[in-house]
Formats: sequence, structure tokens, C-alpha cells
Amino acid sequence: MKHVTAILIILLFITFSCDEAKKILNPHQPPVIDDVIILPPSRIVNPADTVYLEVQATNPEEGALTYQWSVSPAERGTFLESTDKPTTRWKAPVQGDTYVFTILVSNTFKSTSQDRSVVVVDLKKPIVNISSPKAGEYFVQLSEIQIVASAIHANGIDKVELFVNDQQQAEQAGHPSDEYQFTFTPDTTLVGQTEIKIEATAKQVQKIGRDSIRVFIEGILPGK
Repeated sequence: MKHVTAILIILLFITFSCDEAKKILNPHQPPVIDDVIILPPSRIVNPADTVYLEVQATNPEEGALTYQWSVSPAERGTFLESTDKPTTRWKAPVQGDTYVFTILVSNTFKSTSQDRSVVVVDLKKPIVNISSPKAGEYFVQLSEIQIVASAIHANGIDKVELFVNDQQQAEQAGHPSDEYQFTFTPDTTLVGQTEIKIEATAKQVQKIGRDSIRVFIEGILPGK
């Protein structure tokens, strides 16, 4: 028991010594970012809108803090004020996307940073394309038909829906991939020319894009 106690004391001493050594070798502390304010609070803006940015930070060291704002993608949008102050303003570009702001706060010795993002809405409709089946293809009644389509929008896709002769057959939530797959089985009511339509609804703006094709469903003769 004495040996165990001695080992624990030694380990505590080593740990304490390491922490103290770190403080001695590197005693300075980075700035503390208390808050990053973005207006509008929703962080959703239209093209050409202005975004207000403010950082609130404290310095555990003596001396003044320095600031540097940046945004990604950097080639879009325009800072309307200096980016080396606690506050700045940014004019949104016409391209809808998610834009990430980084504020870097530094004192004489160290730096710290935080990220915040805004969504610039894209007012265009999603681009939808049915790649399979092809227009004019023939299918047999009661045989499963597979539909493959892509749906793209700068703000992402909220949902994608399958319609057959204007009747909704299925719905999927948007996901990171641009590709969506559906299946349906035509019954006797769909014999003949049939319209397959895919509708995609964009996030934020709720714009709807669509693509449609017409295929032919052959009926099954009795006794065949």
C-alpha cells in the first residue's frame, strides 16, 4: 500500500511539474472571443444585401488586440469597410451559396479565431434532369420502372417528388448527393402514353424546378 501511495505522489508531482513547466516556457495566453454578432440574426440574406459583422473579445495580456476578417469563397462578395477592426460590413454577391466568415483576433503573442456563416439565397429554380428512363421508352404493365434524376440548387434541395400523370407517387428529402432514384409499378390505369415528372423544391426560397418525359406502357393481354 505504501508503494502505491508513493507512486501516486510521484505521478502527481510529475504532472504538476509538467504543467508548471509549460506555464514557465509558454506563459502567454491568446485572446478570448466572447461573441461574434451577425446581422440579420437569421443569417439568411438576398443577393446584394448587407451583412453586419462584429466581434467582442477580451485580452488576457497587456496591449491592444488586432483583428482580421475574411470570407470563403473569397472571390465573391465585397467588404464595404476595413477588415482590420472589430466591426465590418459585407455586401452579398449575386451567387447563392453558404459563405463562411472567419475572424482572427491576435495579441502580441498569440491568436484565436472563430467561424460564422450566412446563406445567400439563390432566386433561380433548381435544375432538374431525368436521366433514366429515356423519353419514348416502352414498358410492360405491372413491371417495375426505375427513375433516376438529378436536382441541383446553390442553396441545396429541400425535397424531390415523383409524379406520374400529375399524381404524386413518392417524395424524398434533399441530401448531399445530386442524384435521386425512384421506382413505381404501372397498373392498368396507366396503359398507353404516361408522363413521368420530377419536381425539386429549393431550400430557403422554395423555388420549384421540374423535368418530365413521356413513356409508353403496354397492357398485358388476357391469357398471356
